[in-house]
Amino acid sequence: MANAIGTRIKEVYPEKRVLYVSAHLFQIQYTDSVRHNTTNDFINFYQTIDVLIIDDIQEFVGVTRTQNTFFHIFNHLHQNGKQLILTSDRAPVLLQGMEDRLLTRFKWGMVAELERPTADLRKDILRNKIHRDGLQFPSEVIDYIAENVNESVRDLEGIVIAIMARSTIFNKDINLDLAKLVVHGSVRNETKAISIEDIINTVCKHFGLETAAIHTKSRKREVVQARQVAMYLAKENTELSTSKIGKFIGGKDHATVLHACKTVKGQCEVDKSFRTDISSIESTLKQKK
Repeated sequence: MANAIGTRIKEVYPEKRVLYVSAHLFQIQYTDSVRHNTTNDFINFYQTIDVLIIDDIQEFVGVTRTQNTFFHIFNHLHQNGKQLILTSDRAPVLLQGMEDRLLTRFKWGMVAELERPTADLRKDILRNKIHRDGLQFPSEVIDYIAENVNESVRDLEGIVIAIMARSTIFNKDINLDLAKLVVHGSVRNETKAISIEDIINTVCKHFGLETAAIHTKSRKREVVQARQVAMYLAKENTELSTSKIGKFIGGKDHATVLHACKTVKGQCEVDKSFRTDISSIESTLKQKK
C-alpha cells in the first residue's frame, strides 16, 4: 500500500524525488554505512529526498542508533518543507521503545487509521494488481481469494504471486482448484469468520455478565472492562470499522473504540492475569470458527 502511494505521488509530481523504503531496509543500509564509514553519505542521500515513505516504522523500536540517525533526517526534511509518510502496525502512542523526541514528531502530522479492507475492496485491489501485471485470472478465482484472504493487501499480493508461481512451475491452468490449494496452504483460517455477536456473547460469558449489560451506559468496572475487551477483539477479529464497532457495542463512537483498544493493549502489557483472560477468550472464539 505504501509503495502504491509512492508510485501515485511520482505520477502526479514527476519532478519530485520520491523514495519508498521499508524500515528493515533502512536499518540494513544504515548498518552498512557504519561498517564502511560512509554514514555521512547515507544521511546526505536521505536529506535530498522530497517525499520519503518509510514502511513499518515500528521496526525502529529499541534500535537507538537507527532512531538517532532517522531523527536528524526527519528534522532536516521537515525544516525544508519536505514530505514524510510513515506507516506502522500501531498508533504512535503504542510505540513503546521509541524515543520521546521521535514520538513527538510523529504526532505533528496527520495520523490516519487504515481499516482492514472489505471484501469488495479486496476484489478491486486484486483486479487492479492482476490487470497491472498483465495477468488473467477467472472471476471466480478473484472472488475466492478476496473472500478467504482478509488480513492485508500484502497477503493478497502474496497469494497472487504464489498462484502464478505454482501455475508456471507445474504447468497448471489458473482455476478455482489451484486457488483453493494455494490459499489453503497459505492462510491460517479459511473457516467462518468470527462475528461481533460471537465476540459479545463470549466476552460476557467469560466475565459472568448478561449480554444486555454491555450495551448499557453502566460505568461499573466489570461492565466497562467487558465492553472494552469486546471492542478490542472486534477490532482485531472482524472487518468492521471502529465506528461500526462502537455502534454495535453500547452505541459508542469511534474515539471510544480507539481508547478501548489502547487501554486493553496497555493492560495486556502490564497485567499477566488480564493477558491470560484475553488469550482464553480468543481461544474460545477460534473454537467457534
